[in-house]
Amino acid sequence: MVLDIEQLRTLVAFADAGSCKGAAHLVHKTPSAVSVHLAKLAASLERALLQREGRRLVLTHDGTELVRYARRMLALQSEALAHFRAPEFGGTLRVGLPDDYIPVLMAPLLATLARLAPLAHVEVQCAPSAELRPLLADGQLDLAILSAETDTQEGLVLRTERVVWTASAQHDVARLDCLPLALFPDGCIFRKWALAQLRKRRREHRIVCTSRSMAAIQAAVRTGFAVSVVAESCVPPDAVVLTPQQGFPALPAVTIILAGSPATDAALVQRLGEQMRGPLRRVRG
Repeated sequence: MVLDIEQLRTLVAFADAGSCKGAAHLVHKTPSAVSVHLAKLAASLERALLQREGRRLVLTHDGTELVRYARRMLALQSEALAHFRAPEFGGTLRVGLPDDYIPVLMAPLLATLARLAPLAHVEVQCAPSAELRPLLADGQLDLAILSAETDTQEGLVLRTERVVWTASAQHDVARLDCLPLALFPDGCIFRKWALAQLRKRRREHRIVCTSRSMAAIQAAVRTGFAVSVVAESCVPPDAVVLTPQQGFPALPAVTIILAGSPATDAALVQRLGEQMRGPLRRVRG
């Protein structure tokens, strides 16, 4: 018996996403192709890997056990490929990411690049996703971590995260007649979502702080200067998440992706994304 590595990759994607549709998004296949992969894998082992719980498909005990082995096998395959292809990734790698993702994504990114491209010199540029996209398309960046809508086909999905309203725990912002906002510049999808919801509900608001810096946005929140909209992992430890019951409607989730320029080796992007997903599963948010 030989386990198919692509079928194992699909199984891990199902475990990470929690559904065939979500897994299809991660491995760039159709949901029906994901179902076929999972069925073939179960048939080859003669074990049930999935079972129904109500309307959902979930992993069985055997499925969960196989996921543990599959993660190790996929990681070992990536390490082996990286070992023999590492010299191809020498030189300078120009990487872009938004400032707000540095606390969560920078360490996994650099740790993974150290394994996959040990000879590379890494240049990091921080800017909003809207500014990074044209740089990537023009070849001025080799790789970029970007915020995207949840139905994106733009790059390799690293994680999906809730986007939330946040404010100082010491200030009752729900009672304010005019809501003060601290937001990222035009082009930020969080800003677009927040303003659209406020306009829809005809809630009076005023942007009192605009910054590319997450540290500046968090400071505005902590001091009670303004309310902001951030990825859940970026909520300051001494701030609170505002709820629909307080008058702050739910916002869409953000999909965080890794994308490469047209000239960047697709194999590097694929392996980099796969190896970053493991550490990111353990991050709050």
